[in-house]
Amino acid sequence: MVTNMAMLFRPRAVPKKYTKVHEKIRTRGVRLDVLCNVYRGIWTGVLHIFVVTNEIVEEYDLEWDALKPILRGKDIGPFRYKWNERWVIYTNQDNFYERFPNVIRYLEKYKMILERRGAVWVYRRQWWELEDPLSPEMFEIEKIMSPYISRFNAFTYEEGKYYAMDSTSIIRFWFNENETRDYITKWREVNEQNLDANEFINLSLELLKDMGKDTNSLLYILGILNSEVVEFYYKLYAQRVTKRGTRQPVRKYYLYVPPHLNVIPIAVGTMEERADIVRRVNAIRNIALKLDYTEGNEKEKVEEEITFMVADLNEAVYDLYELDESERAMIQSYVLRKR
Repeated sequence: MVTNMAMLFRPRAVPKKYTKVHEKIRTRGVRLDVLCNVYRGIWTGVLHIFVVTNEIVEEYDLEWDALKPILRGKDIGPFRYKWNERWVIYTNQDNFYERFPNVIRYLEKYKMILERRGAVWVYRRQWWELEDPLSPEMFEIEKIMSPYISRFNAFTYEEGKYYAMDSTSIIRFWFNENETRDYITKWREVNEQNLDANEFINLSLELLKDMGKDTNSLLYILGILNSEVVEFYYKLYAQRVTKRGTRQPVRKYYLYVPPHLNVIPIAVGTMEERADIVRRVNAIRNIALKLDYTEGNEKEKVEEEITFMVADLNEAVYDLYELDESERAMIQSYVLRKR
């Protein structure tokens, strides 16, 4: 299966009262997919079998080389994540069946379930294989991650230690021009036949050369993605999570998934503006780490400190998109109502 295969993009219509500011934001940035590949994590087909705890590893003496530390959507929040000691049995390895007999014996307990997966019949996967594992290079790289269902923008930076489940979306810089060209060719076929692929690729190469594909550039994008500006822009056209029947979720949840993420406009500021955003993002990330080991009143103080720091970051992002006071008020009101 191909991770960067373009999917059908059919956004919701933007309400008329917001079209002017929505368009203004769009024209102040470049599409996220000009800079980055966006894709979902590993599809297992049967989550409870392939994702294991330390207790299961010990009970069945599973071989450690067969396992990869995994993050799920629920492990991710704005500017932070917390690994909850879960491992995925990662079958996309040479001679897996022969190398890891203990893992195979464990999976054989569930062979009947595993054989009935669509991937076994349609894509000719072996019964013990993951449905869509993706390749290690898709995870062992600096990236931005997000839960695929969330009430608010909850993007975080991850340095390349963790793999990710399909309950997450992953954003990382394009590897090379060929990867970008393959993606945009498919996108044109499915969504925008009139899009100039060469212009798209040349812009991508130019901007990535200017920004650099390093940690600071990724953190800059992270700051933009977690801003009120992007949350407003995204929620105007993205898919809401709904249930069948009359009882809907109490709060408003959205799907943070490709292809909707792909077209988020990223304002590319000056070198000084980018450095300022990165400085603010790093400060927030450092404080957010305290949430892992504080509770009660102390945790409330940390959360309050983060709230003020995020508010300052939002003001810097508003400036990047050249939004005036009335537009900022409109965005803030909308974001508050849609959470």
